[in-house]
Amino acid sequence: MFLKLFFDAFRNGGPYPGILVLVLGIVAGPALGQDGWEISLQPEVAALSAVLMNPTTGEVLFAKEPHLRLPPASTTKVLTALVTLERLDPNARVLVSPQAASAPPSRIGLRAGEAALTQDLLYGLMLKSGNDAAETLAEAGGGSMAGFADLMNARAWQIGARNSHFVNPHGLPNDDHYSTAYDLALIFRQAMNHPMFADIVRTRNAALRIESSQGLYGDWRMVPVVNHNRLLGSYEGTLGGKTGFTLKARRCFVGEVDRGGVRLIVAILNSPNSGALWNDARKLLDYGFAHYGLASPPPAPPEPLPILVRREPAASSDEEENDEPIARPAPVARVAMIRPAAREEIKAPMPDRPREPMVVRAAPSVKPVVVAARTREMVRPTVAPRPMVAAKPTKPLVLAAVKPVDSRKFAKSTGMAPGKPTVQPVRPATAVIAKPEKREIAKVAAIRAEPPAKLQKVAMTKR
Repeated sequence: MFLKLFFDAFRNGGPYPGILVLVLGIVAGPALGQDGWEISLQPEVAALSAVLMNPTTGEVLFAKEPHLRLPPASTTKVLTALVTLERLDPNARVLVSPQAASAPPSRIGLRAGEAALTQDLLYGLMLKSGNDAAETLAEAGGGSMAGFADLMNARAWQIGARNSHFVNPHGLPNDDHYSTAYDLALIFRQAMNHPMFADIVRTRNAALRIESSQGLYGDWRMVPVVNHNRLLGSYEGTLGGKTGFTLKARRCFVGEVDRGGVRLIVAILNSPNSGALWNDARKLLDYGFAHYGLASPPPAPPEPLPILVRREPAASSDEEENDEPIARPAPVARVAMIRPAAREEIKAPMPDRPREPMVVRAAPSVKPVVVAARTREMVRPTVAPRPMVAAKPTKPLVLAAVKPVDSRKFAKSTGMAPGKPTVQPVRPATAVIAKPEKREIAKVAAIRAEPPAKLQKVAMTKR
């Protein structure tokens, strides 16, 4: 405004009037600001709807589409917790029905027939955003889901949330289930007046006791839950809040922060992503506290990204999705310190090339064994036996018994000197493996004996 007056004066009357207007603006600016002439730039918000409210006075410091009806997702559970605290005893034992145990994710893992205290179910409702806990509380507080929804609508009307309508206790998508950023701020403002609700939403993590009716004495188990409000521990003075997400509602949040005795409630609906949601929340809160002259806190160090282990099936397009938790319980597992091994010189790998198989020579009676170069497996080659060549069949040799012949007559007929009878040894025939040659056949034929019939005929004629 003062810049505009300065340029108009400078353009119409020269430099001196423009300088005079600028000096007057600097001097009288604070005084004029007290009378409503203060000019401040409102922050730009990526969400479709947002409201910044002072819960003490009800003053709205910032509003973007404050009465636009949008799906609130799990921020619905703020009203669920408020109605439950007003109708049920926190120490009452509530049974889990099969319908509640089969609620779509996200869940805290309740099973049909189990039981838990109302207080524990409220922690699972607001920290873990358990839909099974929401339905269990609704059945206990209203008799049924529809009966509890009627109680929610009646309570919202009493608070002043006239543009809201609820049909379930968890906020899963439904065309008749909607709210506004302004109504959501009013509902959270009323819920924070309950001491137990305020204690629950500021808690970072808790362990729920779930009892089972099975067994002789009954057993129980502990279920850890973690708060998904990322402002806890990262923004000074955060008192608590509730997140929500579905594919239709996108990212939602409502929460309260206290600084210097000034409290502010921020409600955001339909933010495009998680980063934009928390950026808008911090930006609106900084703007609100600057309005009361409270300086912004120093920037918090960047928080490490949490590690999630999902043990439940992935949520479908109409199911609640959990945000990344900012606070996690301390790990119990111990980490062993292992000294690094001594450094060794690493040689460059040689290019692969085919290696010849290595043959291991063994004893003559053992077949050779081949060792493969890569697999190092003992491979015994199957060598085909050499073909055996059968020799031609030979006639068996028949040795006839020869009668003793008179040496004188034998000598006269053969021309040999008389003497002692001699017997010429006959060499036995040897088996031939390969094909018999001509020389071997002749040698065998030479040593054959004369037939015995011919010898007898010669002896008879000489007598």
